[in-house]
Amino acid sequence: MKHDALTDAMIQRAIKKAADKQAWEQKKRDYEAREQQERQKRLQYLEQERQILHQAQETLKGINTAIMEHFGIK
Repeated sequence: MKHDALTDAMIQRAIKKAADKQAWEQKKRDYEAREQQERQKRLQYLEQERQILHQAQETLKGINTAIMEHFGIK
């Protein structure tokens, strides 16, 4: 079956469009994977900050208790 120039151009355009769509979808997947990694890093960082703040609060409570006991307030 012979194709004319217009049919060949349409076939080539469809092939290119499919390849472009696949490339775009791959870029989108890569971007989403990077975004997920960044969110995970931020969550880990926030959890570390929360732990540090909790430890600082506990330390301050301990210091406060020691001061109050020293002066017989508690």
